[in-house]
Parts: sequence; C-alpha cells; structure tokens
Amino acid sequence: MRIEPEQMWSYFEWLFYHYGLLQGVLVAVALAALGFIACYLISMARYGPGEGFYHVTRVIYELLARDLPRTSMRRIYALGRLAFQEAIRRRVLVVMAVFIVGVLFAGWFLDPSSDNVARLYISFVMTGTSYLVLLLGLFLSCFSLPADIKSKTIQTITTKPVRCTEIVIGRILGFTAVGTLLLAGMAFLSYQFVSRGINHEHEVKDMASDGMSGTTSYDAKHQHQFELIENEDGSMGGTTDEQKGHRHEVVVRDVDGQRVVTLGKPEGLLGARIPVFGSLQITDRSGNVGSGLNVGYESEYQKYIEGNSLMSAIWTFDGVYPGRFGGGDSLPLELSLKAFRTYKGDIVTGVQGEIILKNPDGRVESERRGFVVKEFAVDHIEIPRKISGSRDGQPVEVDIFDDLVSEDGQLQVVVRCKDNGQYFGMAQPDLYLRAGDSTFGWNMFKGFLGIWMQMVLVICLGVMFSTFLSGPVAMVATMTCLMLGFFGNLALDVATGDLPGGGPIESLIRMPLQTGAMVDLDLGNEVLETVIKGADQGIMYTLVSVFQAIPRFGQFNTADFVAYGFNISGGLVARHLTMTLAYFLLTSLIAYFFLKTRELAAA
Repeated sequence: MRIEPEQMWSYFEWLFYHYGLLQGVLVAVALAALGFIACYLISMARYGPGEGFYHVTRVIYELLARDLPRTSMRRIYALGRLAFQEAIRRRVLVVMAVFIVGVLFAGWFLDPSSDNVARLYISFVMTGTSYLVLLLGLFLSCFSLPADIKSKTIQTITTKPVRCTEIVIGRILGFTAVGTLLLAGMAFLSYQFVSRGINHEHEVKDMASDGMSGTTSYDAKHQHQFELIENEDGSMGGTTDEQKGHRHEVVVRDVDGQRVVTLGKPEGLLGARIPVFGSLQITDRSGNVGSGLNVGYESEYQKYIEGNSLMSAIWTFDGVYPGRFGGGDSLPLELSLKAFRTYKGDIVTGVQGEIILKNPDGRVESERRGFVVKEFAVDHIEIPRKISGSRDGQPVEVDIFDDLVSEDGQLQVVVRCKDNGQYFGMAQPDLYLRAGDSTFGWNMFKGFLGIWMQMVLVICLGVMFSTFLSGPVAMVATMTCLMLGFFGNLALDVATGDLPGGGPIESLIRMPLQTGAMVDLDLGNEVLETVIKGADQGIMYTLVSVFQAIPRFGQFNTADFVAYGFNISGGLVARHLTMTLAYFLLTSLIAYFFLKTRELAAA
C-alpha cells in the first residue's frame, strides 16, 4: 500500500500549516470573480453595459437580502422528500439487487488461496460499491431537473413561494438520502460478506510423540504448524504459525480425563492498526544529510540507502510516551522495506539490516538490533523497554521511555543495511510505531464514509450542471469532472509543465515536424517561438486553475486503508468532510445563480 505524505497530516496541519484553508478561499474567490465576469459579459451583450451590470448585481442582492435569509428548512425538507420519492419511482433499488447478485457470485471469481483473502474480499466489495454508488448519483442528479424543466413540471414549483436556494438544496439532500439508504445496505452486506468469507476452521491432524506440537488439517488452501506451551497456572495453550496473514489460537481442554486440542477462529485478518508516523531523514555515505539514492526504479516514492556504509534512514517520532503504547512494557515497531540486490548470492538468506534507537541529543542510544528484511510483507518487531545500550560511549542498560525519549517526547529510529552491495528502499510511511488497534467494523464504516462523500460530490456537481445544461450534456460534464478527479494527475503534470514537450500549441507543431519532446523547439524565428510559448503558458495556467477547482475524488477513496489494516485517522476523515461541505456550498451557490437566471415561463 502506498500512503501519501498528505494522508499523514493532522487536520490542523492541513488546514493552516499546509494552507488548506487559504487554498479553499482562493479557489472560491477566483471562481466568484470568474463567474461575475462571465455573467456580466453575457448580460452586457443582451442588455448593454449599464443595464447588464444592474441585472447581475440585482441577482446578487436578491441572494443576500431575500433568498438566503428567507430560506425555509420546512420547504427544503418537502422538496427533498419529493426528490427522494422521484428517485424511488425510477427504481433505483435495482442498484441494490445488482450488488446482491455480485456478492452472491463473487465466490466464483475470488481466489480463496490468495495470500491475504481478507484484503481481496474487502477490495472487491468496496470497489464494487464505489462504482455502483457513483453511477447512481450521476444518473439521479443529472436528469432530474432538466426533465422537470422540459416537461414544465418546474412551473408548479416556481409559482409557489419556493426559492431557488430551496430547489437546489432540496434536490441535493433528496438524492443524497436515497444514496445513503442504499449505501448503508451495501455496507452492512459487505461487512457480513467479508466476516463470513474469511471464517474457516482447522482440525488437529498430526500430533508429535511428546504431545507438544502438531500440524493442522489442510483447509482453505493452507495448513498450520503449532507448539503448545505451559502457562503459569498449569494450563496448556498456544498459537499456530502465521499462514496467509493469520493465526489460530490453540486451546487444550480436559474432556473425560482426555486431553482435547482444538483451534479457534482466524486472528489477524481483520484489523485496524493505529500507526504513529515520523519524519524521515536520509544521510549520505559521509554521514551528512542527503536525499538518498536512485537505483533506477521508475517511481520517486522511495529512496535507497547503500549497504555496509554510513548511509542511514533516520525516523524522528513525536509524542512517544508509555501510555500511548499499551502501558510501555515494549515499543511495537513495524516496517515494510524494499530490498534492491546488485547480486543474488545466497538466495535463502535475505538482506540483513540493523535498527538503532537514539535520543535526539545523540548521547544515549540502544544496541544494534539485527533483522532480515521481509519483502512484500509487514515485519512486526517488539522492542523490550529495557535493553542494552550506551551513554556517552559507555555500555549501560537503557530504558526506552526514560533514557531514549527526549523531554519533549521525541525518539529517533535509525535503520541501516549491513550487506555490502545491497540496498534498502524506504519512504516516510514504511516505518512507524504501532499505538494499538482500532476495531475493524468502525474502520470499515469510515471507509464507506469516504465512498459516501464521493457520492455527495457527484450529486452536487450533477445538480449544478443540470441547472443550465440538458440531461445528457450535464452527465458528460459531470463524468468529465469525475474522470479528471480520479485520473487527472497526468493531465495536471502536462498543464504544469512537469512533462516535457511544451503546451498544446507547441505539441501540435512538434507532431508534423517529428521533433522529440526532449529537444528544444527551433522554428528559426525567436519571436514566433516566444508567442507560442506565451500562449501555451496562458492555456496551461487556465487548465491548472480548472484542475485545482475540480474535486480530487481519488483522495476520498480510503479502501486501501481498510484492506491493508490501517486505521483511518480522524484528521483525514475531518479533512474530507470539510472539503465535501465546502464543495456543497460552492456548487449550491453556482447552481443558484444559473437557476435564477434561467428563463422559466412561470418565474
């Protein structure tokens, strides 16, 4: 799973430190200014400069002085209920039937022998739900209002004491209520499907002669090994080894004087671990701060450090105190590093590394704890609270929370690669401290809440476009925003100039000339080249502004967090809710102006 840096920010870090509030205000002001200019130009062409300005300002005055203050929640509820009933009459419940059929036949296509069957099931149900709900919101929001305008049904509403603000908000809330009802049913069925789909049982197949170890039966495409240990109270028990991401508890009972060994349900498949992320700093071969090595991997997401050198990856964590980690008897640490090999060598032994815990002041550090990197898996390491270490170069026993954690709660974790000619690759989220676990059901609810917010954004855009476009055109416009919101990174890279080749005009010139993108454009006329590049910059600046105004639908999708067992932080949920509310207010305002200026016969 790839966790982006912005997904680790707290709510207030995003809002103030990373200028989330400022960017939102700038986008709103830019759209307001652009909308005012566009409306004035259209009104000026129709009525003249003075009369056109009067018409535009009159609409703004009516919004601020009449429509907003006199907006009635009772009328919004009535219009929302009508929209809800209209959607039910359109047989939207067919979406739920399609989802149920998909779940019933999912077992034919999902491979139960997968390395992590829970991840497979969760990804399936959440991805399928997202597609169905987004299509539902798309068709509901884009065709309802244009159909009423075309059939003149809207006249029966506008002749009543109903305001445009109430029509827009009522439609959005009514369609959202329908989608919420269906999404709640899908979420409940998804939880039951995942919980029952991963459940399986094993029986004890073979026991060793001493009765302290054995092998389970081969069920669900795997089997386990286990060993029994004697507890302090004299009872026997244990756990199996880990297979396909889970274990089973081994229970020993005395039944009629005979020892019976049974295995419990699978454990570890459905989790929501709470990570504590730190800041990452990489040192170069001289031990100074560097940027890491590039080994030719296409993505710049991870950087590499060289083995058997002074290159290190140093994570600095804040807020490290015993109560945050289950009382502080140990420090749970998890890492998922990449290994890059320059030679194969021993194919059995993995690439070796070492972990060092340090106080940020540099005086106290722990002993070097060796490990073998687990590629494509999460390695869980429990470091005991009291370990061997050194203080000012002298060997002593150190306490992690008393000696290695600074007074302001900071702790440094240093990772190095020991093998010569081998490399470790890591990104900031690839090593974290595990501060307990949240419940899977609550985490899955937050994942479906992200899908709900995507649906609300689609409904808001669809209602906005439907106030001035026909149904099919509004659907195309909404789908365009949806595609750019999901897959607009490439388009944004082109618009910002991060990709070579220039803007659209320069690219059109390069194609017939067969000029490569890495070669400077040479037309033999510097003035013409300057004009072309200037026009491209204007076009690309406009495209960047449009892309930044479109919701980034992909960032609302937190299905990977649920599938890979990461808790979705409250700060991330709060950020997404804030953005959803902001887009709701913005699109409602734009829809109001378009609906207000439409030439309705009974307006």
